[in-house]
Amino acid sequence: MKKLVFLTLSAFVFLTSSQAQAQTMIKDQIVNVQLKKKGKYVILVQNSMHLHAALMTGNEILKANPKAKFEVILIGPVVKEIVSDQDLKTALTNANKAGVKITSCEFAMQKLGVDKKDYLPFIQTTPNAFIYLFSLKESDFIDLVL
Repeated sequence: MKKLVFLTLSAFVFLTSSQAQAQTMIKDQIVNVQLKKKGKYVILVQNSMHLHAALMTGNEILKANPKAKFEVILIGPVVKEIVSDQDLKTALTNANKAGVKITSCEFAMQKLGVDKKDYLPFIQTTPNAFIYLFSLKESDFIDLVL
């Protein structure tokens, strides 16, 4: 019985470690594919959780491929959240230093009572986020809407 438990436990540990190695290999392969292409990426986000994920993704892509272009477009509630949330301000500043371009929708800003002067100086604005996204898509950006 002890041998059976030991063998089962050993098999579980082996399979779990193999799965983790496979996931790491898949991640490395994805990054390598990105490096082979001229990267142009844009993510449209509406909330702080997605903003954090988008900024982290941008940092990783630009670290792996400094020639890539990575933009994050802000719409909805996050347009206002970035004014007062210190964690978001820190994440935005770090992403900006890494080369991530951040653009906020002026229409959403107006609806939520946000003024451009409330933003960190590197945050750009656009009158309409959707039209801006369409223009980036026409310039061969790969997009993701969250």
